[in-house]
Amino acid sequence: MPKTHFYEPIGIAGNAFVGKDTLCNYLIQEFKNKHKIKAKRCSIAGDTIRKDLKSLLLKKASIDIYHNYPEEKELIRPIMVEYGRLMRKLTQGRYFINQIETKKNFGANFIPIIPDIRYSEYPFDEDHWLLNEKNGLLIYLERKDIKPANFFEKNNNKVLKQRANIVINVPNFNNMNDYLPKMQKNIDKIVTTYLSGIFQP
Repeated sequence: MPKTHFYEPIGIAGNAFVGKDTLCNYLIQEFKNKHKIKAKRCSIAGDTIRKDLKSLLLKKASIDIYHNYPEEKELIRPIMVEYGRLMRKLTQGRYFINQIETKKNFGANFIPIIPDIRYSEYPFDEDHWLLNEKNGLLIYLERKDIKPANFFEKNNNKVLKQRANIVINVPNFNNMNDYLPKMQKNIDKIVTTYLSGIFQP
């Protein structure tokens, strides 16, 4: 049997709508096409929140958390956010991290790319887990005119930016055809840094 190789994760932080998922998708393509390495998008909280709330919302509100209309998504978003905050508070920020830690195949023959690193409130929070426990790479994205969505994002992102291995100022682009030409150098830098293995804070 082929030997299993466990890859360190890449985390992406930044304000909402700055382009974290977009960068994640392009990194997955870059690793696959140029380096023949599989990379996958992994959520630190979203998947667990959906799994935990699925039965409740289906039974009490007849809303399928995995397949819903835009208006339903807006209705349940506050519930998902508050549930996430509750579980984080009860566990000093570790609830969702612990769900990932139970997955024996996390990083097994693929690079986990996590585009929702959001918190640095507790001593062993998401940034500590990524950088110190998993020896991962943290990318922070900022973009002109993209401001924090709320108080929590503003306070946490100050710390996440300071702790990031790489900070990228995302240029404005008119459409997705403009994205790659303007971001290629940054993507190359992330991939080169990651593959070098020399990126610890």
